Amino acid sequence: MLRFIFTAFLTLLVVMRADVPAGQTKPIASQDSREEAERLWEQAIAAKGGRERLYSISNLQLSVRDRQWWGFRRVPYDIEALYVFPGKSWEWMDQTGTIFGFIIRMRNYEQDIHFAYLDNGKEGWVSPSKDQPIYKGGMTAIIDVQLKYLMETRWVKPIPVSVERGKKGGHDVDIVRTVVREYPNGEELVSFALDRKTHLPRQVIYHKVISGKEYSGGVSLSDYAAISGVQMPGKVGRDRTIYQFNVDYNQQVFEVAPSRKAGIDAWEYKK
Repeated sequence: MLRFIFTAFLTLLVVMRADVPAGQTKPIASQDSREEAERLWEQAIAAKGGRERLYSISNLQLSVRDRQWWGFRRVPYDIEALYVFPGKSWEWMDQTGTIFGFIIRMRNYEQDIHFAYLDNGKEGWVSPSKDQPIYKGGMTAIIDVQLKYLMETRWVKPIPVSVERGKKGGHDVDIVRTVVREYPNGEELVSFALDRKTHLPRQVIYHKVISGKEYSGGVSLSDYAAISGVQMPGKVGRDRTIYQFNVDYNQQVFEVAPSRKAGIDAWEYKK
């Protein structure tokens, strides 16, 4: 299921599907907790590669190439995505042979365009975003990408408010809770489970309060490696993921309807 959550383009709705086991946590006194959270956040940003490098990133391109079992068959599991901050995304997801099928989705909040190409035994279109509020659903997905992969950018700057000690996946972590004020629908609570040794996130956890009950969910991050000086998770859940920053790209993918014929590399700028 976790693999499909990623291919569902990172919306907060699927994050709320289940509680994440908290494990054993030990809260820290309020004032001390905020100061410690701020200290740990700065430590994590430094471990990530430093604020200067993070703020220099204007777009993020990622790829997943895999095959997965569907019944008794192994089917494609290919993802190609380009996120141009703060408000454009192009995503290609191929799970042909499953109920999820094939999808290309494009969002351009600068020009208020939102298209999707759907092919699951038949072809269909989702109309432009005239019937959809500009700050609904998709924009939070672009913000989530910045939180999950980069922690902090010029556009998204979590504010650390408290910290607990705990464990994630058998590792000692500092769970720093933050407030993300850049969300279009108000403040959101997002926690980062920081490895006590590397100070890098082992999990990003999203919190939602519904009818007085808090739900939380997230995805595990591991196998970090430096990409242009920034530590990036090579494994997101079970997905092996590769990245590029500040790529040259084809601006037309954000201006015209998606096309399967254009191919998985349609985002690339071709001289």
